[in-house]
Amino acid sequence: EGGLRAILNFGHTLGHGIENSSGYGKYLHGEAISMGQVAAAKLSTELAGLPAASVERITNLFKNTGLPTKLKFTARQRVKLIAAMRLDKKVSDGEIKFVLAKRIGKVVWGQRVPDKLIQKLLTADGRA
Repeated sequence: EGGLRAILNFGHTLGHGIENSSGYGKYLHGEAISMGQVAAAKLSTELAGLPAASVERITNLFKNTGLPTKLKFTARQRVKLIAAMRLDKKVSDGEIKFVLAKRIGKVVWGQRVPDKLIQKLLTADGRA
């Protein structure tokens, strides 16, 4: 999967996991995806070279529209969320795959992100 379709999937691996693990009622789809996109941007800085200024830009765009950007999950919620992410269509060979950004508008699809890094991202400070 590539091109526009891959760009549109940016943030959806985590966003769909948030929706699923919270019972599809706590967050609207757009709210879950905004958190997922901010998280994917943070991962992209570490794994794909996205400039930190781009993460700040993405985060501020969502904040300015009133959408949530912070990931604050308890240990129990993190386990549930990662289990939900394993149900995503982008999982292959048991590995969670992400769409990560090299820059805004340029993504790479199918990037494996270690569970340890996902766990770190989902802690109270929300940093990758």
